[in-house]
Order: sequence, then C-alpha cells, then structure tokens
Amino acid sequence: MSDEDSPNGDLLSGWGRTSPVACALAEPDNRTDLQDLITNNTNAPIIARGLGRSYGDAAQVADGTAVLLNRFKTAEWLDAEAGVLHVGGGTTIAELIDRYVPQGWFVPVTPGTRSVTVGGAIAADIHGKNHHHDGSWCNFVDSMTLMVASGQLVRASRDINPMLFHATCGGMGLTGIVVDATIRMTSISSSTVMVETQRTESLDELMDIMERSDAEHRFSVAWVDLLHYSARGVLTQGNFASEGDTRRPGSPAASLPPVQLPRVMNHLLVRGFNELWYRKAPSEPTVTEQSITAFFHPLDAIRDWNRLYGSAGFHQWQIALPEGSQPVLRSIARQLRDAKAPAFFAVLKRFGSGNDCPLSFPMPGWTLALDLPAGNLDTTEILDQLDNEVVANGGRIYLAKDARMDPAHLHLMYPRLDAWRAVRNEWDPDGRFASDLSRRLGL
Repeated sequence: MSDEDSPNGDLLSGWGRTSPVACALAEPDNRTDLQDLITNNTNAPIIARGLGRSYGDAAQVADGTAVLLNRFKTAEWLDAEAGVLHVGGGTTIAELIDRYVPQGWFVPVTPGTRSVTVGGAIAADIHGKNHHHDGSWCNFVDSMTLMVASGQLVRASRDINPMLFHATCGGMGLTGIVVDATIRMTSISSSTVMVETQRTESLDELMDIMERSDAEHRFSVAWVDLLHYSARGVLTQGNFASEGDTRRPGSPAASLPPVQLPRVMNHLLVRGFNELWYRKAPSEPTVTEQSITAFFHPLDAIRDWNRLYGSAGFHQWQIALPEGSQPVLRSIARQLRDAKAPAFFAVLKRFGSGNDCPLSFPMPGWTLALDLPAGNLDTTEILDQLDNEVVANGGRIYLAKDARMDPAHLHLMYPRLDAWRAVRNEWDPDGRFASDLSRRLGL
C-alpha cells in the first residue's frame, strides 16, 4: 500500500487500514545508502517494508522510517538444474513467477497474493495452500544476507550464524533488513493446475474429507460459510499437471474507483455472497484446469479490494490450532454465527510440521483465517473472546496479520519467545529496528 492509499492521505498503514501513522519512507539505491540510513539515523526507529500486504502494523513505525527495497531486485541462478536462485530482498513473488514459470520453475510457497517481497516472505515465514505437504517459505531459504543494526552485512544460514537465521525467519523484520537470499524453487512441468472442487454440507464433513484426502494433493484450501448454521464449505485441492505449457500466468487486475468508499462488507451482503459462492461450486466433485493466477491469487483480480471495508478498515484474524482441534473450530464457527459476524472469505487449511524458527506461525494441525470489519465494539468483543479460546487450546495468532491482540497472550502463543528475544538483543541491543507491532506487543 502506498501512503496515498491509507485512510488519511499522508499516513501509512497496513493492508487492513486500521492504524494509520505518520511514518517517513526511505528508498536506498544500494547497500551503501542503506548502511548510511541505518548508522546515521540513530534517533528514530527503522523497519523494512515490502509491498504493504501485512494486514496490521508490522511494516510501519510511528515517527520512524519504513525502508523500501525497490532497488534490491536481483535474481540469478546459482544452480539452474537444481533450482537454486540468488534473489534480492526487494524481489517480488510476482516477478519470480513471471520470470521463472516459463522456464519450468515455480516459487516454493505462495500466499493468496503475488504482492509479497522476498524479504517480507522471510520476515513473516509465509505459508500457502501446500503447507501440509511442503512447509513454509523459510524451509526453502538456504541463506541470507542481513544488514544488522550496526550497519554490518552479516551472512546467516543454518550453519553460519544459525541462531540469527532462525530468529530472522518469522521475526517480523526486527533482527535486520534482508538484503538478499538464496532460495530453492520448485520444478513444474506445466503452469496448469488440475483442481478438484467439491461442496460440503457442514464443517464436520469438510474437516473429515481434508484429513483423509489432503495427503493426495499438494495444494488444498477450503472456503467456509461461517454465517450458515452448519458452516458449509467448498473444498479445492490440486496438483500441477504432469505435462503441458509453462506459459507466463499473467495477472490482470481491476481497480476500484478512486473515491472514498462506504463500508460495503456487512452481514446481508456477505450472506448473499456466501450463497452465490456456495451454489456456483459443483454439487459433485469435479476436476477442472485452472491457471496459476486463478487458483493461487484470485483476490489479486481487484488491486485494492481492501478499500471495500471503508475508512475504518478491517481485521484479518488468522489462527493456528494443534491437531485434534476440531471441537475448537466448531465452537469458533458457532460463536461467529451466533454473533452474526460478517466473516468474509473464511479460509481453512491443514498445516504440516512447523520448523525451528521461534516466531514462525505454523504448527501441525489447522489454520483458519477470516476478515471482519474494524471500528466497532462487536468485532473487538468477539475477537477478544475467540483469542482466549485459542490460547486456552494451545493455538496462536499470525503476527503478520495481527493489529489488536492482547500482549499478555504473546508468550503463551509463542513459547520460544525468550530465546528469540535473546538473539534479537544480541544483534540489536539498542532496539534500532522496531515497528508499531513490536511496540504494541512488547517484542
């Protein structure tokens, strides 16, 4: 998001548009400029900012400086046969897809948007529809170069400065700025995804099918109608076709009118949308061919869809729950339904094994994500209530999406928080890197 897109024209905010602040932007041309920015600007905090798709306040800092790495966009093969790629921290997933899919390579992990930088993918340890099969983004990062608080360039990997490496993966940009990284791409024989779509009559049926069938599909995601009495759903599972074209996928996108929009997302509209979305899915399991864009990034079709929530913005609430948490998910669905909360595009996925990064979000089990309008007491009350239930059942909230959780929950959700803090304090003892997220949660 640019500052012109924020609720107040000269302020900066996350994709949810909930907490705009006065925050300077800096765009260094090279490593020397970046080093000067860090070492000379000692009176104000700094945080790296990619394309502004963190939903909350992770990539902004009030009265500080957000650093854009638009000049750090290199990408070159280190081993073209093995798919090992050296990329700049400002390179985007969109650029990697457009450039390397025609060569038969796909990014190892992609979230629901192409608009994510490599540095942002590392900072949030992003996940996608294939976590149950492949894990998160940092599983495919071999090494990285960080500019730390001293202005020094430091190489980090699982063998070199391993504690810094693991603290940076999922560390929300608070250990340093990712200048470049070495990643492993995924080989594909076609850019066509063979997608099986089926409707489910209830949340129980949906979870049962996902548990039984996700292992057969590299990609799996379910939409859930949380306004329906049974939390019915639509499950889409897919694999890349074994042969075919590897054409550049393309990403046509429309924009909303450049005027202040009223809040469109309300209970009646979401209920109507849910009915249409459910009915358009096939009544029997059906396999179709879909493009990369259609399957992985449908919301990118509207460039600035976050404006549909009006000037107050919205909260995306994403949780992870351990294996065996089906009763908790049923309880959450029931509470949202009873509250008539207009949960738009609620998405359910299975998580596989987590990794060794202390602040990485995924854990073996389930993840549920949904959007709720911000700026009203009802949203605050229901999310606070649900947070308590998540914590009580061993779950956690995704920091890259959060804009409102209780700091007291942080240590319960991320039990290795003290180990992460120790590494962070070693490399940044004066707290040069900070964000509104880190201040709000006491990171």
